[in-house]
Amino acid sequence: MVGSLRDLFSVTFAGALPDLFDAPAIAETRATCASCAMCAEPAQGAVETVSFRPDIKCCTYHPSLQNFLVGAVLDDASSDLDAGRAALREKIARRIGVTPHAVEAPRKYTLLFEASRESSFGRSESMVCPYYVRDGGRCGIWRHRDVVCTTFFCKHTRGAVALDFWTALKKYLGYTHARLADHLVRTIAPGAIETNVPKGKLTREDLEDRPAPDETYARSWSDWLGREEAFYVECARRVRAMSADDFARVTQDETSRALLDETRRRYEAASAPRLEPRLALRRDLHVVPAPGGVAVTSYRRYDSLFLSDALYEALARFGHDEPVTDVLERLRADGIELPESLLLEMQLHAIVVPPSDEASCQSKGS
Repeated sequence: MVGSLRDLFSVTFAGALPDLFDAPAIAETRATCASCAMCAEPAQGAVETVSFRPDIKCCTYHPSLQNFLVGAVLDDASSDLDAGRAALREKIARRIGVTPHAVEAPRKYTLLFEASRESSFGRSESMVCPYYVRDGGRCGIWRHRDVVCTTFFCKHTRGAVALDFWTALKKYLGYTHARLADHLVRTIAPGAIETNVPKGKLTREDLEDRPAPDETYARSWSDWLGREEAFYVECARRVRAMSADDFARVTQDETSRALLDETRRRYEAASAPRLEPRLALRRDLHVVPAPGGVAVTSYRRYDSLFLSDALYEALARFGHDEPVTDVLERLRADGIELPESLLLEMQLHAIVVPPSDEASCQSKGS
């Protein structure tokens, strides 16, 4: 049973989210964590262009947990979080990436991740998440995982439109949660002075996997030095007590309103998709011959679909200069029945696209 969008997020802040989050979540039945879809044997006739290692799956990403999420893990005594809580406490004790705003991924890790994403995501042992529990292949902080992990799916039931929605949601929550974390620092630890290192740069300590100098670390924590865990728990408790009005007052500005509006639009497009009046086979499809047809990859490299020769040939007859209804009639006249529901699925997966999307794809060179 599909719950609401609100149900996907930590109870620490979920209750304060806007009314959009009362809407039913987009069900992603093709992305299966317990039996990873990226590790399974390809279906007969299909060709997967990318696969993950079964022992690490997509847990080759180090999340940066905002202060209230760190506190939520520490303040949650559930036994299923024991391993993740222990890993988090170990990170806090090491003082690498530990700030009043967040327990962050080490900067060296982030640099390596960005440089190796295409070649190593889902496949490199060196990039495994510190909160990943190998026994059972599960997330040790699942209930309080970050926005990136919550909105990532390797394959989407509704294809490209669903990816657009989850991406918009990630941007909205990423922005508002950063504002929330900043508010908590200013109100709970106003004397904290954090050192900012430019993106893509490393200090010598970063390079050598060492914490910041003691005096730098002490400045960043001010009166909370030595009581980092208590600070994080206080952050979680304050957020948990927030109403929707409190959340809006702290996080809302022109940018957050625009991001929320975009998320609403993307949700509507994904939850109630409609067949476009004009469609054409996407010209930059990645096509791999397979027995009886072709495997095509369109909107993302993790999701290739098998199309029979007959279906692929039928889709090639669509063009932007002719309405979809006319093409379907011509196909019927030739004895080819292409259900609109199947054509809509091809549209959702960006295998056939409307003129505006085709122009966008070509301009991006994607």
